[in-house]
Amino acid sequence: MLDELPPFDYLDAATLAEAMAALTEHGPRAQVLAGGTDLLGLMKDRISGPGMPVPELLVNVKRIPELHGIAEAADGGLRIGAAVTLADLERDARVTARLPALAQAAAAVATTQIRAMGTVGGNLCQRPWCWYFRHPQFPCLKRGGKQCFALPGSNRTYFGVLGLGVCVMSHPSDLAPALIALDARVAIAGATGLRRVPIEQFFRGPRSRTETVLEPGEILVAVDVPAPAPGARSLFLKHRLRGTWDFALSEVAVSATPRSAAVGGSGAAGAGSWENVRVALGGVAPFPFRATAAEAVLAGQAPSESLLREAAAAAVARARPLTQNGYKIDLTRALVARALSALAADLG
Repeated sequence: MLDELPPFDYLDAATLAEAMAALTEHGPRAQVLAGGTDLLGLMKDRISGPGMPVPELLVNVKRIPELHGIAEAADGGLRIGAAVTLADLERDARVTARLPALAQAAAAVATTQIRAMGTVGGNLCQRPWCWYFRHPQFPCLKRGGKQCFALPGSNRTYFGVLGLGVCVMSHPSDLAPALIALDARVAIAGATGLRRVPIEQFFRGPRSRTETVLEPGEILVAVDVPAPAPGARSLFLKHRLRGTWDFALSEVAVSATPRSAAVGGSGAAGAGSWENVRVALGGVAPFPFRATAAEAVLAGQAPSESLLREAAAAAVARARPLTQNGYKIDLTRALVARALSALAADLG
């Protein structure tokens, strides 16, 4: 591995138009720079492949106003700028009060130092942390090669058991499962204007060489999180090898609304049951994985201990482990059950 950055040009963009123009003009030779905690490491290691050369131009987007701040939306939700740091996200009083799963996910990322630099957009758009992808001597499928080296190789930790395809890495974003559980959308600026994409659809599947739907010249501007329904609760749990800074072996974000709150009356039929149940997993698939099978078990039901166990089992029912990571199935089942039990206690 190399320790020095390769030579590059630098543009301090003041507007979205200026940044997008530079990205369009230079194509894949230009990359967005925000916190840089992932990009600069890739550059130092000279990680490249077809359509992803080592950048020759870095476009700094931290001065662009639209990418900053956490603002109240008209619907009572929050618009979170893509350049908001993870440290600011985890400390924001509105986020901790209304969107606890998101604050907990932000606090679970890496170390204090990295959270002070890393951004919301960077966390969502980071590249795989598979060591075969990160090593310049392994031309993996993501970098234009002809095979996934993790399949016959070392695949115990940062690799998936769900939704596998030609790539079996596990998606590294901690924020993504929380945002899926909270039904967020992302705002993307491009040549034709602003488009909004449900966060689930922002991520590509395991057969793609890129992880997101961002097209050349586009910039992730913000994340829009709707206001939670009255009485709604959410939480996020992460399991990792080390107590801090490490990527997830498995993680889960859950949210639900008690039926009495959802229908607007404490005496409604079905009181005590859950509505708007969302369960999202991280660290176990090549993309943030929404566990719809677990949601189906819980929707409209009053959560009992046996039902929560059934939902946890449903979350991993379609898991197919690799040669060394079968433990992730039991780990994820237990983590989902723990998260749902904590949510049930919180909802009362």
